[in-house]
This record gives sequence, C-alpha cells and structure tokens, in this order.
Amino acid sequence: MAAYVHMSFLSNYTVLPRFKGVDDVLALDMSSNEPLFRTAFHSFRIINAYSTNTVDPRVHSVPPDVFFPDLGFPLRVVGDLNIHNPLSDPLLHFSPREVSSSTSYFEKAAESGFALFNPPGEYTRFPLVGKARPSVIDLAFANPPLFPLVKSWEASLPSTGSDHVPITITLAAPSLHQKSPRPRWADTDRETLDPIVKGFRVPAAPSCPTPPKQDEWMSESLNRLVALLKEHTPVFRPSHHSKP
Repeated sequence: MAAYVHMSFLSNYTVLPRFKGVDDVLALDMSSNEPLFRTAFHSFRIINAYSTNTVDPRVHSVPPDVFFPDLGFPLRVVGDLNIHNPLSDPLLHFSPREVSSSTSYFEKAAESGFALFNPPGEYTRFPLVGKARPSVIDLAFANPPLFPLVKSWEASLPSTGSDHVPITITLAAPSLHQKSPRPRWADTDRETLDPIVKGFRVPAAPSCPTPPKQDEWMSESLNRLVALLKEHTPVFRPSHHSKP
C-alpha cells in the first residue's frame, strides 16, 4: 500500500501513517489545531486497503472489523476490496459463494453506520485482457461523521494504463454545499414553452461515436433541453425547510 500527500497540505495539517497490524492495510491520520471542514472535529482518518483472497476463497486477507471500526470522528474507507455484492452492482448475477463472502462486509458496514459512496453499477475496473466483464470492486465508504461532508464521487478521469480507473472523491463543509432552487413545474409557462419544445433539435451526433464522445453528446443534448425547460419555469423561494 502507498499514500501520497501534497506538500501544501502538510504545511497546514499533521499527517501520520497508521499500520493496523494486518497486511494490505494503510491508514492516514490527519489532524489540526483548528476544526476540520468547519465542524467540531480536529481529526480525520483514511483507511486504504487491498483485500485479496486467501487459500479459502470465501475468506479475504482483511477482515470486516478492520475496515469498519467505530470511531467518533470522520473516517473514509477506500480500496480494491475484491468483494462482489448486489448492493454495489445490482445488474450482475453473482454466485452464492461471492454473495456469502461479501455479505459480512456490507453487514458490518451497516451495523457501524457506514454509507457506500459508489453509485450502484458504476464500474471501476475494466479488464484489459481475457473475457471478464467490467466490475465494481473499488469501493469507498464513509462513517456517520464524514458522510455529510461528501460532495461528490466520480470515476470519469482518463485511464492511467491500469485496468482500474482513477476515482475522485470531493469533501466540503456542509455549509458550502450548493442547494439548487426547486422548480415550480406546476407553474411552467406551457403556452410559450410548447412551441419551443416542438422545434427543439438534438445536436448532431458525433461521426465517430466513441464512448466518451457519445456520453458528451448525450450530456450536451440533455443540458440544452433542461436549460430550456427551466428558462420558462419559476422556482420556489429559498427556505430553511427545503431539502437539497
């Protein structure tokens, strides 16, 4: 296991590695004299793990209680856990052995209040050789103190040559989260909007539709249509009762 911390971060925070007494696990403890993320917490921990199969295929090298300890401060658990479960990939059929060996991890996570970052079914590994299909094996969890600070999870960066894609997880203070105003769809100006929507034309599709270009084209088309709808729809006034 390896971890890299930017030098600018080290100038403001104390970062210490912690070894859990189990192979394939590295933890980083970050602390500061000032509260972190505009909360009451002065400490934050990341557990990074690579859990491999042992001689018994039902048992992994890192047990669930090492992944999901009960802490009173923010904790993020990330890694190539090599566990397969319908909760992370609901469209894939799993063997009874795979479900049995992964269930203990998700049960322990639920008991300790951990939430899974990964959008269900979004692949994190794309095999470079062989016939194996893409899979969701790089997982990220947050304990209750950390979960309100999670702003985004995305695996949209370009490949590095590995069969695992890079993943970016962004944390931010809860007060910095943007709450989009909620449209009042019942008050949409349909009389003005209907003729415009009927004349709406989807942008031309890419001539060589690679997956990234296809995704970009779909996003651009959808964003244009959504912007058009919102342009003719008023929004509710901000309220402290509003949900994000």
